[in-house]
Amino acid sequence: MINYHFTENSIMDEILEYIKRAYSPLSVILYGSYADGSNQSSSDFDALVISKDHAFFHDTSVVCGIRLDVFVYPTSYFEAEFDCGELIQIFDGKILLDTAGRGENLQKQVLSYLEQRPRKTDEEIKDQISWCRKMLIRAQRSDAEGMFRWHWLLTDSLEIFCDAVGHAYFGPKKALKWMETAYPQEFACYKAALFELSEKSLQSWIGCLERMI
Repeated sequence: MINYHFTENSIMDEILEYIKRAYSPLSVILYGSYADGSNQSSSDFDALVISKDHAFFHDTSVVCGIRLDVFVYPTSYFEAEFDCGELIQIFDGKILLDTAGRGENLQKQVLSYLEQRPRKTDEEIKDQISWCRKMLIRAQRSDAEGMFRWHWLLTDSLEIFCDAVGHAYFGPKKALKWMETAYPQEFACYKAALFELSEKSLQSWIGCLERMI
């Protein structure tokens, strides 16, 4: 665990200096709450780092009291074939440092992947929503397995909703923020299912999904 004494520099500057010392980065792409300004005291500092020859590493150190969630990749990783789908979190990230446009090029590749990503077919979406109904029935068991399925349904159905309306899923934080603005009624229904944990509210949420078909 790394801890540094605070200086007059910003926390972000301190963290960036730590990354420079640790990895001699060619590129640093910041994403998540620190990138969009929604960070709070408990927020992690999410970043992707491209290093010339440092082995792949997940850095979870603490710098200036902030927990890092930094993924370090060697340049060789991107010189071979790789899955852009595993890096979609950087699509709207902020490039803090870039050498020879490596970070910018990677971000463009991810954006291109998102634009061309295969959409779920109507039949696939129907199958997903049918799965939700089946899970609801199984979740009504008053035992540990039933409650597991209850929470599983609540978690997965958010991404299923995004599929149903043709919106890319970028994780719960972005999805919920978007949903609240774009689909306020459905958001209210989903929020009720999350907070009330009642069969009635969950039934109502699954009904919202079924009306999407």
